[in-house]
Amino acid sequence: MTIGDHRVPGAAGLHRRLIVNLAWIGSSQAVISLLGMMSLALTARALGPAGLGVLAFIEAYARMIARLVHPEPWQALIQHGTRALERGDAVGFGHLVWLSLLADLAGGLLATGIGILCAAWVAGWMQVAAGQAPLLMLAAAATLIAPRPTAMGLLRIYDRFDLLARIDMTIALLRLAMIAVTWWAGLGLSWFVALMVLWTVMENVIPMALALREMRRRGHAVRHAPLRQVLRDNPGLMRLFVNSNVTVTLRQMRQRLDIILLAGVLPASALGLYQLARRIGDAALRIGRPLTQVFMPEFARLAARQDYHTLRRLMLAGSLGLGGMLLVVLVPLAQVMDQLLPALFGQEFGQAAGTVNIMTAAMALYMASMSIGPAMISLGRDRAMTGITAVTTLLFFMMLVPGALLWQAEGAAATHLASNALWLAGTTTIAWRTLRDRQGRMR
Repeated sequence: MTIGDHRVPGAAGLHRRLIVNLAWIGSSQAVISLLGMMSLALTARALGPAGLGVLAFIEAYARMIARLVHPEPWQALIQHGTRALERGDAVGFGHLVWLSLLADLAGGLLATGIGILCAAWVAGWMQVAAGQAPLLMLAAAATLIAPRPTAMGLLRIYDRFDLLARIDMTIALLRLAMIAVTWWAGLGLSWFVALMVLWTVMENVIPMALALREMRRRGHAVRHAPLRQVLRDNPGLMRLFVNSNVTVTLRQMRQRLDIILLAGVLPASALGLYQLARRIGDAALRIGRPLTQVFMPEFARLAARQDYHTLRRLMLAGSLGLGGMLLVVLVPLAQVMDQLLPALFGQEFGQAAGTVNIMTAAMALYMASMSIGPAMISLGRDRAMTGITAVTTLLFFMMLVPGALLWQAEGAAATHLASNALWLAGTTTIAWRTLRDRQGRMR
């Protein structure tokens, strides 16, 4: 019985994998969050609220297009790839990896093309992006080679969270060093966009190279197969691929399209304050999001074995643990936020304290829901999850602009709080009822 072996049976193997993987992910993400806050502080001091707002728009533009036209296959790869390995089907596993990698490469090419073609139009339409068409094109080019989702799926299936942690920490440290040099040299916005492109490429290429090496080490290989054959051998693959991506896209649109919409109603300085709050919230999520990805392969294994009792306990522990962990850290910080922000980011950002506190409360609710989504996918309730996500996302965008017009950045942050509360309530109710019904039928 060894850590990282997908065939490890029983509760002992589950506990050992979770402890080792959570230790790696928890410690690495704490380091990455700290490095990210240091990078944000230097960027904010270099650009000020208005410059930070423009940079946020440029980054959101590239990432929103990538999210819309580059569906990520990692959830389908984990779900069906884990099943293939459980039944000892290495050839079928290789077919799934080939299809996943093909989807990533095609999606990256399409996203880059659309991003470059639309840059001039967007720069002419949005005041905050006036004269920034070349930088929008440069940011879009970062998504050309984007196999990171496949790499993440592979490394998670193989329980190589240690390797993934080392990769991300190294990239975060290099990012901080590059930003520090740029800040020290007094360079402007274009240099920060160029750095964004550089570390985006590193985030994609390095994990994929190491994931392929891990495949070879385990005797697996990427194997070409007709699409029809892969879909025939993996019933439900396309449905999961579509539903999981619709769900993730709808959720992440709140983190990309919100900047685009707010750029039309908020001045660049207010947009910068909102972006600061978003980035701080994202730093907190950075700790929790990968922790839930540790659970995804385990949920898939437990569902395949129909061990719904353990699955329910794991889902509940993940939800309460992640949300509670964030609140324990953030509640004391909220008391001194109006003093902390000027000290870290500059006096101009002191007025963002209320926005930051609202956003971090929203992120605590989001963290509490992070183990629910993977559990629903493993239970085959991806359609229901997609429906809940569609409704809450629609409500989010209906409230976003009115909230910003009434209360500026704080109103926009409150929209996240309300929609996250609704999503948590809806998904928890459905997941709990599904598990109760499945256990009842087995008695």
